[in-house]
Formats: sequence, structure tokens, C-alpha cells
Amino acid sequence: QGVHRGGQTPGALLASGVAAIAERPVGLTTVAVPGARSDDLERQVTRTLADPSRVPDMCVIMVGANDVTHRMPATESVRHLSCAVRRLRTAGAEVVVGTCPDLGTIEPVRQPLRWLARRASRQLAAAQTIGAVEQGGRTVSLGDLLGPEFAANPRELFGPDSYHPSVEGYATAAMAVLPTVCAALGLWPAAAERPDAARRE
Repeated sequence: QGVHRGGQTPGALLASGVAAIAERPVGLTTVAVPGARSDDLERQVTRTLADPSRVPDMCVIMVGANDVTHRMPATESVRHLSCAVRRLRTAGAEVVVGTCPDLGTIEPVRQPLRWLARRASRQLAAAQTIGAVEQGGRTVSLGDLLGPEFAANPRELFGPDSYHPSVEGYATAAMAVLPTVCAALGLWPAAAERPDAARRE
């Protein structure tokens, strides 16, 4: 959704980034579908783990925006996500979750709905972080990292529907997630993972 070629999708961009950093080939399997919500994660994880001899080293989950727009309760959304992360971690995969983006950056949404969308998406992202980390996953706060950039550059980072990211928007999101993916795979210097107390990390 929002791109024209498979190589422009977040999965392909992440796989290319990991391959470049690791200096080795990377295989990619994508089970995502446009419009999916967290209640589809069970099906996606089942497909991912269908062959026990081919458990992926890394799984990246980006979910949440459709949960907010379809008014799925945050508790239900996080329950599905937590279950998915637990199943993947139990199978031996590393998991990185890109939490719900800031829906308050979507231009066609007017106030006060924009304020409500921002609040709901940020609350969901915070709950997703807790749920994923409790199950052994890692998270990247896409709303915090990219919200200001998407708000400042909507013409470049949003696609024609002004809701889904553009090619540049997906690339920006993928590059925000890449360092955490590399750290989880042991490809990043260990010092880069240590929290900096001075920055309240």
C-alpha cells in the first residue's frame, strides 16, 4: 500500500539494510497484508512458524494504526501483540515491534479528531511497548521518532491517500527500525545498546 515495487516495502528495505551491514545475503518472507489489525497477527505468526525447521532469525512487526482507526480497544490490541511476540520468541526468533505511529500527523483529519487520534495512537504505542518488552521483544517508537518529521513534510512522506506513507515515508520508517534490528541480531556495537542515563533512556 503506497508503493509500486516490492523493493520499496519496509521489509525489503530492512532486509537490504541488514544485508549491507552484515555483508551477507538475507532471506525475506513477508506475511503482512494491507489494512491488517492486531487481531490478524495470530494468522501471520502461524504462517511464519508453519515450518519449524525454518524459524526466522528476526521478525519485525509494524502494527497499530488500523487498530486506532477501527476503534479496537487498546487492551485487545496489546493482547494480540503480546501473544504474537511470545510465540515468536518461544520459537527462537528475535522480535522488533514498530509501535503505532502518530495519527495526529495525518493532514485530512481535522481538530478535534486530530487531537483524539494523536492521543489514542500514543496511548496504544505506550501499551504496545510494555506488552512487547514483557514478552522479550524490542520496540521502536515510530510516533515519537517520526511524528514531527511526518508532520513537517506531509507531501513527501505521505502517499496519495494522505494516510499511508509514500516510498520516502516507508524508507524513513525502515531506517528508524534498522538500528534496533541490527542490535538484536548482534550486528551493532554493544555500546550503542546501552541506555544513556543523561538522556533519561
